[in-house]
Amino acid sequence: MRLLLFLLISFSSLRCVSQSDSIQYSPDVRLEDGIYLSYTDFRKNKSVKKQQIVSKLDKEQQEFLSKIIFEDKFSFEENGVLRTVGSKSVWGYVQNNTLYINYKGDFYRVPVFGVISYLVANVTVVNPGFYDPRFGMTTGPGTTKEIREFLMDFYDGVVIEFTSEAAEKLLARDKALFEEFKKLSRRKQKEQIYGYIRKYNALHPVYFLR
Repeated sequence: MRLLLFLLISFSSLRCVSQSDSIQYSPDVRLEDGIYLSYTDFRKNKSVKKQQIVSKLDKEQQEFLSKIIFEDKFSFEENGVLRTVGSKSVWGYVQNNTLYINYKGDFYRVPVFGVISYLVANVTVVNPGFYDPRFGMTTGPGTTKEIREFLMDFYDGVVIEFTSEAAEKLLARDKALFEEFKKLSRRKQKEQIYGYIRKYNALHPVYFLR
């Protein structure tokens, strides 16, 4: 009896700590516009607000933060101190209830935000030179722009390229949902993988740290 009472008290204490240390994000509540200097700031939902930014631009413009981020650097006031940071060092920002994250120096919109976030990026790909026997000539290396899909785990902030294996690894954290997904044929898995990411996010809400 004493052991059961101890376990109940311990469980209640853990719940209180968990609730006091985090805040559940609701899709019905708009994310406030702001710039996240680091992933840690993002997890704590602690952003540089528009009111803090020192700029001659109209802060009421819908694209104000995008214009600020486009500059090489920007300044803002924090606790009475003026700080200046390089824009490309910023982790991400929220504008008009949409998250944009920094991937290799460019900022990309995150259309699916959740524990498993999804985004599309137009990335630069380096193509090595090769010898073409048809023409008896060697082409030099070059670069091209290609559309790539990416995933981000909310709880580590790491952006990885979208593959079936990567998506399944994230889905596997929900055993019941993953088993349901694996019962589908390979063709249906490919067709419904995005839907299952949304299902996962619906079952596992985002929690910001206090």
